Amino acid sequence: MARLALVPSPFTGAAAWARVAERLPDAIAVDYGGVSGPDWYDGAARRIAAAAGQGPWIAVLHSGAGGFAPALAEAGAAGLIFVDAVRPHPGRSLREVEPRFVDYLAGRAVDACLPAWNRWFDEDPLPRLVPDAALREAIIADLPRTPLAFLDAVPPATDAWESLPAAYLQLSRRYAVQADWAEARGWPVRRLDQHHLAMATHPADVAAALQALVS
Repeated sequence: MARLALVPSPFTGAAAWARVAERLPDAIAVDYGGVSGPDWYDGAARRIAAAAGQGPWIAVLHSGAGGFAPALAEAGAAGLIFVDAVRPHPGRSLREVEPRFVDYLAGRAVDACLPAWNRWFDEDPLPRLVPDAALREAIIADLPRTPLAFLDAVPPATDAWESLPAAYLQLSRRYAVQADWAEARGWPVRRLDQHHLAMATHPADVAAALQALVS
């Protein structure tokens, strides 16, 4: 069976995947060190591939990590599972894909870095999403300060990811459109009525859904 490389968003950290990794044989919550220039997407993909190790591996991409799919296809991924994730946008920066949202984030940047993910909002969503204080603090401690320049970085302009086996796991209602898109492509789709960080708070449910998609 292929190893599952559980890849966090460039705006969160591997701590959110840790409890799922504990429940799946041959899975790893990948800490790829965040994104950094000048090879933003390619560099992250190389580090993710190195963490996945030898043998076939499937990239399990949460949230903004969906944008890594083109680079990961070129880095050797054997398959892709998108988890409440954005669609790949090969050859297009986040600013081109979501200009209004990027402008909003850029307006909150300090010292050329974005604030930690839970500080993007007028009210911190983590107390609501992750009631357990110890787990919440672990997730907060792992949140990166993503460089503002990443919003203008361009992933590889390749369609190699489209030839890989792929699936989609929807965790929250906000990603229903992306799950519908995956379903229209003929991918296996699972839908959980949870929230965006359900892999941290409901690891057994998420692990079971991933196993079902892999099989």
